[in-house]
Amino acid sequence: MSLQLEPQINLFKKANPFIATVLKNERLTPTADKAKRPKKEGEADVHRIVLSVPHEQYPYLIGQSAGVIPPGDDPKKVEKGSPDTGYTVRLYSISSPTYSFGMTKNTLEFIIKRDNVYDEEGNILYKGVCSNYLCDLKTGDKVTLTGPSGKKFLLPKAEFDGDIYFLATGTGIAPFFGMSEELLKHKHFPFSGTITLIYGAPYSDEIVLRDYFLSLEKEFPQFKFIEAVSREQKNSFDGGKMYISHRVKEIAQEIKTSLQKQSKFYICGGPKGMERAVIEEIMKAINTDLTYEDFKKKYESSDQLFVETY
Repeated sequence: MSLQLEPQINLFKKANPFIATVLKNERLTPTADKAKRPKKEGEADVHRIVLSVPHEQYPYLIGQSAGVIPPGDDPKKVEKGSPDTGYTVRLYSISSPTYSFGMTKNTLEFIIKRDNVYDEEGNILYKGVCSNYLCDLKTGDKVTLTGPSGKKFLLPKAEFDGDIYFLATGTGIAPFFGMSEELLKHKHFPFSGTITLIYGAPYSDEIVLRDYFLSLEKEFPQFKFIEAVSREQKNSFDGGKMYISHRVKEIAQEIKTSLQKQSKFYICGGPKGMERAVIEEIMKAINTDLTYEDFKKKYESSDQLFVETY
């Protein structure tokens, strides 16, 4: 099966959206009463949502995002007397491979966390409109989509023999779920390098899809899965919390060698700005004299560094 190489952009907009149907909504993290996260820190409620989306109608590529328009009126727009009181589009990374899991070409998936704000006692102060809407969806519900969006955070278009590093925090794991499947199982083009996935979360029960990634590691010798659990693990450098930047530092020599083979680094997650610590460790690995800004610009322009943070 030949792969659609060029990303299609904004085929559907708010004025002419695509209507998808929910096939499945699965919670991936334990409920608050069973979770390792203390109540005072709120709740990490992450869902895998599968939508019925025929690829010939909505031809996305893994690495792109889809827009979601939650139903109802935005109170702020209503208060201002805006002519359009509907909610604005929210973008979410697509987590399914280009032709869906199983190459059925008929689904699109999200990995979504409820975006809530909590007080010091763990009580909800503010509920994210769209994330809660998505996490509450039931089988058969309709979802209004725009997009696809994005044309930079993509896999190589053709044969690639360098190494690939996926660096994720939280639901930044979403695109790497589909990308790993596409590279290792769908094999749309020859890939002879290695994949190193470094995945960080505060607590070990918030490392979602662990069994899937461990199964890839067992099946494919070229795939390596590394966890960074900040509240449960200590790094070996200063004894502090373990972040994905520390895991990058642990494999600095490997990274130095990989960069000589035109390796690619994909960074996704939050909060925005988390990428700096990761990129600085990559810079230290190769002992570059470039400034942070110049390094980032150089490697982004050469398609070796891809960053999506929020």
